Amino acid sequence: MRRIVKTLGKWTPLLLGLVFLYSGGYKLIFPGEATLALKVLDFGLKPAKAMIIAITVLELYLGTILVLKVDLKLCLRLATGLIFGFTAFLWYLSMLAHPPACGCMGLTHLFLSNRQNAMLGLVRNCGILWLLKWAYDYYVKAPQTGEARLG
Repeated sequence: MRRIVKTLGKWTPLLLGLVFLYSGGYKLIFPGEATLALKVLDFGLKPAKAMIIAITVLELYLGTILVLKVDLKLCLRLATGLIFGFTAFLWYLSMLAHPPACGCMGLTHLFLSNRQNAMLGLVRNCGILWLLKWAYDYYVKAPQTGEARLG
């Protein structure tokens, strides 16, 4: 089990970086669903567009520096904060009577219900948060014991 955790910790930056690049690229090409999700939640159109642009840029930036393993300590913390924010948003959507589609990575039509899509996103994000914890342990905490190295 310990070996699996080490392996997951080692490969999480690359895997999560690719997820962020895919998600950011998807929003770059198809920003409509994510913008509509914010607009339905009483954001104005301009603030919703601005927020989606900011999130897209952040996802592309984090994806790039995770893949390249640049300043992993800071990057893993930022990624954890972003995923935690996404998880809170999905939790909020899952509590609504008739939630909008979240615009999450093109997976919004996996189920017939947007609530079920939000619940799947919650499960996915909780898994990502665990992976981030293992990666943080591998790259940040372990170097003190000499087990792993940054980069």
